[in-house]
Amino acid sequence: RLNYSIFPKKITGNFMEVWIAYSFLNKNNSEKIEHLFNKLPESLVKSVALYKNIDDRLGRMTSKLLLEILVNKMLPQENFIWDLYKKNPLSKPYFDGLSISFNSSHTEGLSVVCSVRNGKCGIDAEINKSIDINIFNDFLHENEKKLLSAQNNPLVSFYEIWVKKEASLKASGLGLTEDLAKIDAHQSSILINKQKYFTKSLLLSPNHTTYIATEKRVGKINLEEIIF
Repeated sequence: RLNYSIFPKKITGNFMEVWIAYSFLNKNNSEKIEHLFNKLPESLVKSVALYKNIDDRLGRMTSKLLLEILVNKMLPQENFIWDLYKKNPLSKPYFDGLSISFNSSHTEGLSVVCSVRNGKCGIDAEINKSIDINIFNDFLHENEKKLLSAQNNPLVSFYEIWVKKEASLKASGLGLTEDLAKIDAHQSSILINKQKYFTKSLLLSPNHTTYIATEKRVGKINLEEIIF
């Protein structure tokens, strides 16, 4: 199912186009996922096999298959091969020689991947479930704590803050090497090492909170649900 969403209608200036593919694991044929994934390079297959949790492993396999679909849609003229898949010193993956960046996330029941040309992007998704948000206090900015303390039901706002923060850190390439408490994600734009990242919610399911983060404001989203 393909859904094109545009804001604004004409893309000009500092806007960027984002490609996103997602898959709900309960809609897929898990045997088909295994079969398709086992066709990928042996090193990739072995790295995912290290994860003992079945759902975690299935989510990671699905993310890799979604990534392959996105690259072929974005760069149909390129001779894409998985040998181009590399990781930088901070373990952020990239495709050597291709002018795209990408990021993936998987949580209970959902895998999602984003990609952009000539820029940075990050994506994060979390399943919405009841948790004690107080255990995260040491990782929250003071402005985030103030926002949460003013909410009658702070859990929704907590997930929004946390997912935006994770997506922006992933876009920056720094990941959890940064002090999470120093990053303020209570607004839609987030500053990390003097670089601003713009976040946007993706309403993929009422059971999940999902955000993308990009260096420039999103001008167009190519959003596709994939069922294997």
